[in-house]
Parts: sequence; C-alpha cells; structure tokens
Amino acid sequence: MKRIDKVYQGLVTKWQAATKEEVLAKQGSAAKELAAELGLTRANTSLELNKLVRQAQVVKIKTFPVRYLPMIVIEQHFGLKQLDYYEVASLTALTKKPVKPTAKPEQAIKEAASEQVNQADPLESMIGYRGSLHNAVSQAKAALMYPPHGLHMMLLGQTGVGKTYFANKIYAYAKFAQILKEDAPFVSFNCADYYNNPQLLMATLFGHAKGAYTGADQEKAGLVEQANGGILLLDEVHRLPPEGQEMLFYFIDNGVFNRLGESQKKRHAQVLIICATTENPDSAMLATFLRRIPMSITIPALDERPITERIELAHFLFQTETKRIKRALSVKRSVFEIILNEDNYGNVGQLKSQIQLTCAQAFLNSMGEKTTISVTDNDLPEKLRQSWLAVSRAERKQSDLSRYLKSQILIEVGQPSLDKLDNEENIYSTIETKVHKLRAEGINEKEIHQYIMTDLHLHIKNFFKQEINEENFSKFVDPAAIKLAEKLKLIAEEEMDLRFDASFIHYFSLHLDAFFKRGSKNDLLMSAEIENIKREHGLEYQVAKLFQTEILKETGTAIPDIEVIYLTMLLTSIESMSATKKIGLLVVAHGNSTATSMVNVATELLGKGNIDALDMPLTVSPSTIYEQMKTKVGELNQGKGVLLLVDMGSLGMFTQKLATETGIPVRAVQNVTTSIILEALRKVNYIDMDLNSLANQLRRDFIKNFAVQEKSTGKKRAIVSICMTGSGTALKLKKLIEGIIRKTTTENIEVKTVSALKMSESIPPLAKEYELIATVGTKEPSVAVPFISLEDLIASNGEARLEAIIRQQTPPAKEKQSQSNVVVSQMCEDILNEHLVYLNPRLVNQMLQNWLEDLSRRLKLELSNSQQIACIVHTAFALERASHHQTSLNYDETPSPELLELLPVVKQTLDHAVSSLKLTLPQDEYYFIAETVIDNQR
Repeated sequence: MKRIDKVYQGLVTKWQAATKEEVLAKQGSAAKELAAELGLTRANTSLELNKLVRQAQVVKIKTFPVRYLPMIVIEQHFGLKQLDYYEVASLTALTKKPVKPTAKPEQAIKEAASEQVNQADPLESMIGYRGSLHNAVSQAKAALMYPPHGLHMMLLGQTGVGKTYFANKIYAYAKFAQILKEDAPFVSFNCADYYNNPQLLMATLFGHAKGAYTGADQEKAGLVEQANGGILLLDEVHRLPPEGQEMLFYFIDNGVFNRLGESQKKRHAQVLIICATTENPDSAMLATFLRRIPMSITIPALDERPITERIELAHFLFQTETKRIKRALSVKRSVFEIILNEDNYGNVGQLKSQIQLTCAQAFLNSMGEKTTISVTDNDLPEKLRQSWLAVSRAERKQSDLSRYLKSQILIEVGQPSLDKLDNEENIYSTIETKVHKLRAEGINEKEIHQYIMTDLHLHIKNFFKQEINEENFSKFVDPAAIKLAEKLKLIAEEEMDLRFDASFIHYFSLHLDAFFKRGSKNDLLMSAEIENIKREHGLEYQVAKLFQTEILKETGTAIPDIEVIYLTMLLTSIESMSATKKIGLLVVAHGNSTATSMVNVATELLGKGNIDALDMPLTVSPSTIYEQMKTKVGELNQGKGVLLLVDMGSLGMFTQKLATETGIPVRAVQNVTTSIILEALRKVNYIDMDLNSLANQLRRDFIKNFAVQEKSTGKKRAIVSICMTGSGTALKLKKLIEGIIRKTTTENIEVKTVSALKMSESIPPLAKEYELIATVGTKEPSVAVPFISLEDLIASNGEARLEAIIRQQTPPAKEKQSQSNVVVSQMCEDILNEHLVYLNPRLVNQMLQNWLEDLSRRLKLELSNSQQIACIVHTAFALERASHHQTSLNYDETPSPELLELLPVVKQTLDHAVSSLKLTLPQDEYYFIAETVIDNQR
C-alpha cells in the first residue's frame, strides 16, 4: 500500500464510526497524532494529508493544531457531497452555512471565498508557514500587534521570492485579526518609477495643491492619504532617493504632511508602511530612514526551503495550471526532480515560469484531446533537460524524490483559489469569453473593442515572457504552420518596412496551428468594432488581407473576414512589442575563458540578460573569431543592435565590417573590465536606451579605461567652440558638439571652448597642442579650418557638415536620417525636462523624433532642425495635457483642404509612435499638430 493510501485509510478507519457529536467535539485528527498511530513521521504524514486536501478527499480544519477529517465523514454527518473550499476555520462553519448544490457556481464560489477570508488565517494559508516561513510569519504578526499602531516593516529577499505576495498576506491577516477595518486600503507604490524626479515623487506620495506647478489645475490627494487607515507598500524601496527617504521619515515621526504647494495646512494620516527590497538596506539607504523601519523580515529563496515545501509549491503551481486549462495533469515524478533540482534559478517566480512553460508545451501536444494531459520530461524547456543530462548519476540519486512522490502524480483540476489567477488562456478563449460576457452585460461597442485589444496585448506579452527553444518548437507545432508563418513574415516586412524577430514566427505559427485545428467561428466581433480596427490600424489591416490571400494560396483554406481582424490585432500587438526589445551585449576577450568568466560574474550579480561571451584563445585565427562574432551578433540582435565589449583594439576594428555584412547596428567599447560589463548589463536590463547612447555613456563613465587614439601627427584632434559671453551658452554649445562627436566616431576628439573676444590670443596655443579640425560658434576666427556658425548648427545643416568633417568624408545621403539628430534631440530634451511634469521627457522626446521621421518619410518632407523642434515640442505639450486630463486647445478655424488631407497621416503615425503611452488625444489637438507641421513645411 502506498503511503498516501495508508494515511487516508488510517484517517477513515479512525473517524468513520464516530458520532456527529464526537466529530464536532474533536474536529478530526492532528498530523502528529495520526503519524504516531500509523508509525510514520509527522512531516510525511502532514505532506500526504495536504495532498489529500488538494484532491478533495480530506477537509483541513485550521484550528491549533491543524486537524484533518475525511470527506466521507463530512458527507455522512452533514449531508455535503462537495465543498467549494476544503480548508475551513471550524466544522461549525459547515453546519451554519452549507454550500447548496443547487446554487450557481459563481455565487457559491463568491460566498465561500467571502466566508473563507473571514475565517482562515491568511498567513497560515501559505506553504511553509510552519517551516521556512515560520519566523517571517511570527515577525509579521508581532509587528502588526505591537502597540499602539504596529511597527513598520522591511521585507528582504531576492527577486521572485514572493515579497509582494507576503505583503498582501500581511494585509489580509491584519483584517482577519481585526487590526485593520474590513475596508482598510492597501496601496502599492514602486519607488523605481520616480527615483530621478523628487518633485513628482513628492506630489505622488503626498498629493499636490491647485497651482502647485504648471498643469496642476486641481488639488489631488497622494498615496499617503489614499492609504490612510491601511497599508502602504513601498516596492523597490532602495531606489527611493535620499530626498524621498527624508520626506517619508518626517511623516513617520510626526504622522503629518503637506501636499506639494501647501505651506500652512497640516494633514494627518495613520499608515502602516511595508518596504520591500532586493538590496542590503544598510548600504543602499539612509541610516536615519532605516531607524524608522524597526522590523526586518527575510523571505527565504527557493533553494533555502526544505524539499517538502518545494514539492508542495510545485504541486500547487501545477494545480494552478489545471484551473487555467480545465484538465487534469498526470505528471511524471522525474519532471518534479528535474524542475526542483535546477540551479539556474532560485525563486518561486522563476519556478512558476518553468512550470507554466512545461504545461503549455504538454497542452499543445494534446490539443484536440479531452483526456488527462500527460506531462513528461520531453515537455520540459530544452535548457532544463540539457542541464539535467549533464548531472552525474550520483547527483541524480541524491535528487531522487521516490520517498515523497509516486512515479506518476495525478493532479486533478483544482478548486478555485482565493489568490487571483492570471487569465492565460489561448487567444480564442480569451476573446470569445470576453465578448460574450460583455455583450450580456450591455457594454457598448467601443468599450468592448478596447477590452479585447487590452486582453490581446497582455496575452501576447505574457506569452513572449517564456522562452521557446527552436528545436522543441517544431515538435508541438505543425511544421506546415511554421513554414506558412515564415512566408507571412516576409510579406509583413516588405509591406511595413520593418524587421520582425523570431517572435513573429512563434506566435503566428501557434495561432495558425490552433486555427486550422479548431476551425472558424463567426460573429465574435461586431461590425462597429471591425470598422474601428480597420480605421485605426489601416496598414496592418491591409497586410492581414495579403495574409488572407497567401493562406488561401498555400493551404486552400478560405480565411473568413473575422480571422483577418484577428490577424490585424496580432500584427499590431507584435509590432508594438518591438519597444521592449533589448540591446545585445557580446563580450569578446583573448584567453581560454576570460570573457566567459566576466559574463558569469555579471549574470550572477544582475541576473540573466541579452548577453553572451566569446573567448578568443591565442591559437585561434582572427578570421575564425570574426565568423564566430558574426554568428553571435545575429543571435543577440533583437532589433536594437549589438554592443561589442572587447579587450583589445584589434577586435573593435571588426565593428564596421560586422555592421555591413549583417545589416545589424554594431558599436564597440574597448578595454573591457568586469565593472564595464556590470554597468552595461544594468543599463540594458533596466533602462531603455539606444545603442549609441549606451556606448557613449559607458565611454563617459569609464573614460580612464579607454585608450586615446592619436593621428599620425602625434596630436589629438580637437574642435574649437567659440562663444561671445556667458558660461551657460558656452557649455550648451560644447555639449551639442560632444554629442555629435559621440554619434559619429569612437575617436576621443576634444572640444575646447574659447571666448570670441579673445580668439586671437587663445586659438594659436591650441593649434600648437592639437590638430584643429573645425571651429563652431558665434564668430568666425582667422584660422585655416572649416567654420560652422551657431545658426547653421541649430537651424540648418550644420550638424551634417560637422559629421562629414569628423569622418573626413561626405556622409551618404541617407545616413543622417538613419541616426538621431543630436541638436534636435538635446534641445528638445532640455525644453521638455523643464516643462513636462507627468510624462518622461526622454521617452517622449525619442517617441516624437521617431514619429517625425516616419511622418517626413511618408510625406517626403525635409524639415530643418528648428522646424523639427517646433513640431516635437508642440506635440509633447499636447500629450502632457492629455496625460493629466487637462483642458485641451479648441480649434475654432474651418479646416483647410490641405489640413484635412494631412490629418489622417498625422493621426496614424502619431498614434503608432506613442501607443505605449496609452493616451487618447482630442480631435482638436490633432488639428493643431497638423497645422504645426504645415506651417513648418511652408
């Protein structure tokens, strides 16, 4: 007899003959009592009992100690054949409020969930609350109980251990224990979002008064006021700047605060603060702030938790997947062994991702069947399986879980959980369910369309968070669907003038495969929604129509019009995801393992990223290394280019050749060190930068590491910046020139500033020390080098001329358009930094530059620097008004034919460029933006 059967039989034998009064009096058996009677350990008995609870064979009564009772005894004495939840605070709850079999499932679940929230200790519902989380739970309860209003807490732990989940459980427990009122608020705030803007941080936390700053047309309560009487969670608190920490500890000490712009009125709030961080607080935060957070609670990493808890967590996560796919899973024990003994990840969040990907592949293998899904080793991600194959026999023996698990674990469809589940069903289920539900609720057509698009975008983004191995991919998707997706990709790239990565193949082949297996369903979207999609995504819709023709030609299957709309939506979603792509980092260094060692250190400290290493043994020829670099560059490119981090100049010389032969933007940084790799990986992972900016920032941050290239004359090259008076203007001009240099060359060309009043005295000594290649500024000097006036630099073609001088050749006609304009970029960013409050100036600036480039290409416009600046700044202010629902401008004129002709193109290109901001501009704002473009064109 298996142990689980032995435990179940022992529990049934003990209680089947008991009277109802005995059952109510004793409430079942504790794990320790049953273990002694059966001759088993308490831990093993508890493990099996909890499995039986999840299998709905046993009820868990959460007294102290926890007790268990067979479901057949519940049925015998209370007449209940089925429960919505198999964990209750006491058996009396079942007698007072049984779940009626005739009740609607949704209502029964809602009532049972409400009762469970009121009766069950939320902190003790977590896996490991009596084990690895025992100290954390005890500390949290002690902090909440501490008079008069509890102690503020600091949650410590690696990314993905469940700090936010734990904070939510603390909040639930505070209501359960009646420390907080049932309607007490829980407010979460990510400190990283505002770490570089103290004024906006203060307005967000404490609110602002009317007129506190430009655009503050009404007063607004901050998060502290919103959390009054409840809990404020400060996530990533180590990113809180010193000013922000000082604001908070003043509030913690006094319980009073002012809104931004208020000087007299004192406001009061009672808030319990929970901080969460992955860093060592002592090194990342002010000591004065830490003294106000007396309770530090460490959440253990997955590998620090006992194997029984890890098994239970994995079992729970598998059961969570059964709720999504609505089918039972039969999981091989070896799947648990491989997943739980993988050392490339250490936290619950990553464990969840691995299990989701495994279940997704198993589900796809069994599409069309309605039986239990079998999960085997072949369904595991390729990296996990390869890692397991490399493990020695002795290590595998140590990883054996046979004493905990049967060879095949049947996981039935789980009962609804109190924890909210992500909706990760396939695209058709998502859309169909949403449409039918919203129709039944009487939601209007426009809102239904918005809901569908939002769900679809989220679905696709969640899908591509998972890694899909290329070899494995073809095993669970029909190869014909993959080939067809490849043809559609070529059509889309040709028509849209874009490059898509492998994600296009992955998602479209999955979608097509599901469509052919499932067949067509009609009438899912209403005609008004279809017209909306056609109007708002015209280019994508036309491409989808070409897909329709190609699919018919290749497969003989007629694609209905509704499927064309789906393809349009998919294409739009995948297109919008390109903004999330990362720059590739390739570390190349001489030696047998130099590059690999440095990359390993960086990934251990900062986590995985789009980075790879290439070691260059001294016995390998440069041509061989070049071919290897070429392959790696192609693998790393996600559409934003690749930065080479190399140890010697000879490797950096491959940059231009790589860019030419691969068609991929490539830059190089030389004299690489571990510090440079760490900074590069940090910037790529957490900051949205373009390739040139990343390379230039690394050079600026680590300037002493880089060798200065000199000309054959033995002199460094320099450019002279000439300004009449005023250090501010001189510094601005120097900054513009330095930006153009960084964009144009890797050479360290210096910029020397001189006064226009002292040119004759200052320039000759510079000419002796440097090779002067150009002068730029307000007055032309009497030297035999090219001069570019300040007016030409800012308003005309001066930047292109300076680039040509630096390169010592005339740049190709298209080269200037393919690169960002330094003058426009810097001047717009300075203006937007000063005036934008709610939007990120750098992000908006880049978006609008891309928009204007797209618009100019479509309209065949040639706009000068000053004209570009006018268009970008005006449009940025319109977006700022829309972001905070400020009153928009009113367009009172009768639109001219020229304006009406231009308007659709302006609207389409602008909406596409700023789609990630999720803003809607009023029609009048589009009129004014189009007028601005027309005026500057004239």
